[in-house]
Amino acid sequence: MTRSGRRVTWHSALAFGALALAFHQSPRAWAASNPAGVSSAPRTARKAGESRAAAGVQSEKKKGKGSKSETGKVVLIKTGSAMRFLANAAAPGSEGDWVGEKFDDSKWPQGVYAIGGAGDGPGGGPGGGPGGGDDKVVRTKAPDEVSSIFTRAAFTITDPNAVRNVFLGGRHARGWAAWINGKEVFRSPDLPKGPLEWDARATPRAAGGVPGEQQENAAPIDVSRAALPLLHAGANLFAAGVWRAAAAAEPLFLGPNLSINRSAGISRGPYLQMGTPASMIVRWRTEIPTRGLVRFGVEPGRMTEKADEKGDAATEHSVLVSGLRPETTYYYAVGTVSDTRLRGDTDHAFKTSPPVGSSSRIRVWVLGDSGTADQGEKAVRDGYEKFTGETRADLWLMLGDNAYPDGSDRQYQAAVFKIYPRLLALAPLWPVSGNHDAHGAKSGIRDAYTSIFNLPEGGEAGGVASQTEAYYSFDHGNAHFIALNSCEGDRTETGPMMSWLKRDIAATKQEWTVAYWHHAPYSKGSQDSDEDPAMSDMRANALPILEQGGVDLVLGGHSHVYERSFLLDGHYGPSRSFKASMKKDAGDGRPDGTGPYVKPTRGSAPHEGTVYVVAGSSGHTGSGTLRHPAMCVSLKALGSLVIDVEGDRLDASFVDTTGAARDHFAIEKGGKKR
Repeated sequence: MTRSGRRVTWHSALAFGALALAFHQSPRAWAASNPAGVSSAPRTARKAGESRAAAGVQSEKKKGKGSKSETGKVVLIKTGSAMRFLANAAAPGSEGDWVGEKFDDSKWPQGVYAIGGAGDGPGGGPGGGPGGGDDKVVRTKAPDEVSSIFTRAAFTITDPNAVRNVFLGGRHARGWAAWINGKEVFRSPDLPKGPLEWDARATPRAAGGVPGEQQENAAPIDVSRAALPLLHAGANLFAAGVWRAAAAAEPLFLGPNLSINRSAGISRGPYLQMGTPASMIVRWRTEIPTRGLVRFGVEPGRMTEKADEKGDAATEHSVLVSGLRPETTYYYAVGTVSDTRLRGDTDHAFKTSPPVGSSSRIRVWVLGDSGTADQGEKAVRDGYEKFTGETRADLWLMLGDNAYPDGSDRQYQAAVFKIYPRLLALAPLWPVSGNHDAHGAKSGIRDAYTSIFNLPEGGEAGGVASQTEAYYSFDHGNAHFIALNSCEGDRTETGPMMSWLKRDIAATKQEWTVAYWHHAPYSKGSQDSDEDPAMSDMRANALPILEQGGVDLVLGGHSHVYERSFLLDGHYGPSRSFKASMKKDAGDGRPDGTGPYVKPTRGSAPHEGTVYVVAGSSGHTGSGTLRHPAMCVSLKALGSLVIDVEGDRLDASFVDTTGAARDHFAIEKGGKKR
């Protein structure tokens, strides 16, 4: 791993004392301090010492399960807050000190945050697609093709001494800066030094660099050192501006968030990564930077061992818990190095992998194209939980398009972390990227996928080191899992990924081999594998390597249906080239039907047959003929795949939203067809 991830939000009780904050004060008092009359408050008069609820300031007090305390965070400026703005397509004239408290902005238009041009904003602006919470993000439309946007808003503080910290965040594109009471408290690194004129330019995105790196903040920025001395009792001014990059096509968008008195509450996780027989990575996110700690033990009431985080305080936390016993359940709690316990109970436990090669039973849950963040995704989750009951999954796989529409951090929060909080805390997730997860990199959003997940690039969990997190492998019990990247990079036979695949599958000694990626090689669902280039490339280039290496099961998504093949070998071309002789077994593979598929060799042997599954309907379903000749079963239904491996037998079931198994099959090794 080249990255040590860290993320979470922790909630601790704060006594506000004399603190009373508001977005507004009486019009007379505000006019005295700012003749422009800029205020984020209603026009009706309020007393400065009124309650926060009456004043319109949000105080978040959500007590999470397993959390010992609450947060006292107060949000001063957010999406929906009133402001005045000036969109600059030409020199604005004599604007004077527009960031100062006494500047008269009464002639500026009124609006609310967030502000941007038509179609601007993270996720592509309004109508960006299903899920993710990025739709209709622009609340105030600015004229197109402006060079910069200046904004001003007001907030009220009764007692500055009661303010312990100030954080600035939000969403923005491109370069931006912020001021409190006329003094600069933040400037993004892509803006030039010195005075910021209306036509200043942010640094364009570097070719091959991380696109839109400043567009969406995964964590708020601590501006306490600059901001705390500037606050005073009564009305305060917040000013922020955003400047376009040199490329006119880049979006211009500003949606700031100003908050105070944040605490170390958990905002994401905990979630598990890279499980092995001797270790597990525990990850989470906190609202403010801190150093993380994990307490753990084999009994929930005796978590006496601990693993702490090295390095500087951060909001993204990644703690390696090592020195563990194989196939053992450990209970854990996350907190800070000061020993504040934030979250941990009997619902926070993981089981280490069995020894490599062990024939112990393992359960795998598989989701494809699940990232809709809607009732369909929730129904698939609920159907799985009804099916599995008390039998926990040992690991789970995501086949890509994990967060629609663009794979942004915010969309991952909605489509993954808010949908599966309990499951994420119990078993490690091993994902691959889909084309929608990669949209963000193309549309100017920082690549959230690579920052959220810890994936093995150095063979840390078994297999040959890939030297990249884009594709990797790992072992669990007597199964070897191979995760490929069908979305980006070189898919040719002689490229780096296929060359690594040849080495990896040749090296494994595991009895079972399961490969998975996003673009399924065969489908006649919402995507046609005869027409999609990525599907064709993977079929032509990956399948010959895998079948020569004795792969047993291949999983894919991209097509929003469920399809399951016969036991196949040797089909690498379009569907019209399929021959009946490519069916190693033309039966249904069901123990209660024509019987399980049987591969004569125990272990891996070339060309004894593979089952191919399209499981791309874990969030929504699509259309299509569903008539691919390689397929034994084809369904247009929401659902997920459950795989059980024990010894020389693999069983798989497609589970719908009611918890019913709509399809099932089995593969046995080392015998003869009965």
